[in-house]
Amino acid sequence: MTYLRNAWYAAAWSEEIGREPLAKTFLDEPVVLYRDTNGDSIALSDRCPHRFAPLSKGTLVGDAIQCPYHGLRFGTDGSCIYNYHGPVPKAASVARYPLMERYGLTWIWMGDPEQADEAKLPDFGPRLTGDDFTAAKGSLMVHANYQLVVDNLLDLTHGEFLHPAFGSPESTKFETRLEGATVYANYRFDDEPVSPAVQPFWTSSSERCDRWANMRWEAPSNLYLEVIVKESGAPVDDDAIIFPASHFLTPETKDSTHYFWTNGRNRLIDDEEMTKLVWQITDNAFRNEDEPMIGLVRDRMAGREFEDLNPIFLTTDRAAGRARQILKKMIESEQSANAAEPNAKSKKSLEGADS
Repeated sequence: MTYLRNAWYAAAWSEEIGREPLAKTFLDEPVVLYRDTNGDSIALSDRCPHRFAPLSKGTLVGDAIQCPYHGLRFGTDGSCIYNYHGPVPKAASVARYPLMERYGLTWIWMGDPEQADEAKLPDFGPRLTGDDFTAAKGSLMVHANYQLVVDNLLDLTHGEFLHPAFGSPESTKFETRLEGATVYANYRFDDEPVSPAVQPFWTSSSERCDRWANMRWEAPSNLYLEVIVKESGAPVDDDAIIFPASHFLTPETKDSTHYFWTNGRNRLIDDEEMTKLVWQITDNAFRNEDEPMIGLVRDRMAGREFEDLNPIFLTTDRAAGRARQILKKMIESEQSANAAEPNAKSKKSLEGADS
């Protein structure tokens, strides 16, 4: 499985990382996460170079992590700093991965560390962080390829079949557009019954509403959804209910995905019981409705590639199709650049030898 490596991926909620080593796998690579004594987050390869034991099963000694097998200690830069049995081997080191913290998450860069620019993470604010909004948040493991989850999120017409709490629209208007490498999938469900999920926030005497759902995809697999609910035919103004949500997907392996989500609102923002209810509704939808179906899709694919099965495309698949095409081109471009770099270094080395 090939991945886009020069990109930021959600690794963990920031509060998950502490002084206890945390084992994770990203893009098929085992990683150990922890905080040093200054509170800074550290990510190292979770495979000791001596006999390949998982460092995450070891202990922290100051800022270093000690291998549970033979006691080698590795500093925060990944280099071995202590060998109980004698001199430190010159080749003893593990990879260190760049990290940053934003939106309550710690993000990891699995590619070339020199290209790890924080500005390359798209902006998902201000509604995810604004004072006029509050949000529930959660995470789960999806036992399928991350691109199947992207497909699911970019085609929201599955909602009336998998998510009864979110209502059953009587009509759907769909449009998609492309801005640079950003894909938008916008849905309008006009003059529909107020769904059970919206009713706790609906103060109007009307039993019908307009619901707009605008999804934005950024490579490799980070999505922002803004749902707007308002009186039928009314403009989008201060009376509109707004539900901003994020969906951050990080491949664990070819057939498993870390799924981090937030579900916000601009109503009853100080009501902690309502936040718990939103969490329950959202977690149930992802864990007990989306995830099992995506798992069944994975099973029916039986290990074959998506394109090889010749899927038919509906109008509402255009956004997901565009996202797949863009990501494929980005991965191919990255691989071509990586293949060219060793050749350039080799040529430079030969030129130096000739001189």
